[in-house]
Amino acid sequence: MKMEKNIISGIKKKLKKLLPLEKLVFQAEPKIDQFGPDFIAELFLKNSNFKLIGEVIEKESSSIFYKSIFRLKLYINQRPEYVPILIARYFSPKKQEYCKKNEINFLDLSGNVYLKHNNIYVEKVGFSNQYPEHRIGRSPFSDRAPLIIRLMLNENKVWGVREIGEKANLDAGYVSRMFRELEKLNYLVRKDRKGELKHRKELLEDWVQVYDYKKNNENKYFCLAKGPEEILNKLRILKIPKELNYALGYHAGAYLISPHAVFNEVHIYVSNKESSNFFVEQLKLKPVERGANFIIVFPYYKHSVFFNKQKIKNLWAVSDIQLYLDLYKYPLRGLEQAEHLYEKRIKKLIEGK
Repeated sequence: MKMEKNIISGIKKKLKKLLPLEKLVFQAEPKIDQFGPDFIAELFLKNSNFKLIGEVIEKESSSIFYKSIFRLKLYINQRPEYVPILIARYFSPKKQEYCKKNEINFLDLSGNVYLKHNNIYVEKVGFSNQYPEHRIGRSPFSDRAPLIIRLMLNENKVWGVREIGEKANLDAGYVSRMFRELEKLNYLVRKDRKGELKHRKELLEDWVQVYDYKKNNENKYFCLAKGPEEILNKLRILKIPKELNYALGYHAGAYLISPHAVFNEVHIYVSNKESSNFFVEQLKLKPVERGANFIIVFPYYKHSVFFNKQKIKNLWAVSDIQLYLDLYKYPLRGLEQAEHLYEKRIKKLIEGK
């Protein structure tokens, strides 16, 4: 892999700041037997010298992250005298811990570093991502693009570009571009001009980290009820027009499908203002700033949030995948419910277990 000049420059600068180096010899894209790491850096200190062997991750992809660690382990099995290190623009706390457990050093250009070798120990963590992805429109996790992922996750098969375009109502050229982005992230393999998802678990891991429920537009209300179950019962007896597009999300949706955590707020996705007005009028909702128990959500994922919605106990809920996205970072027992949902419902879909 040909590294960007700014990454090479960043590695050199960081190493010189971290250690009292007398000399640094940097070799990009060397060859070690049949292997080809991204770089070797020989560090000369006052009383010792050692060689770092490194892999560089240029894309924020969990699949590439785990693959790079595997490659580093192969290198040091061949040459145990080398010290393995992983480089990226940013490593999340979860990935930092994974590196430590696997005895892999890491350095990111956002400031996080872990370097342990003989009498050398450097650890500086807690720095936030200084290189967020700005090309949102080209991300496979942007508004329309998740339709492609949702379709491909829903059925484990080889997909054609036109086939997905027709099913998701997307332009074939757009689907083709997203295929290329997924391929770059090591999440799609080409087969006879078609595509098949791979590393589905890692793909979901990346998606849930990128997804931010706070991008949804929320209107908060108070519904006269003793608790969320009574609110759901009120929804059941409403004569909701068939053309009104809605779906329960967050804890309320998960409660219908696989209940686990206690919750106090009912979130309901709607597609337009008319739908919102219907629930406000029929349930006699009162807008509030505090103490809300009924939240009408206008989705950030306008094109895909209702994909594969499901009818449970006479109420519509978003898909299991959307519920997982909603809950994973939700502060009130969200992660607990998300993990329960994964084990009970999603794991078989993602891992085939």
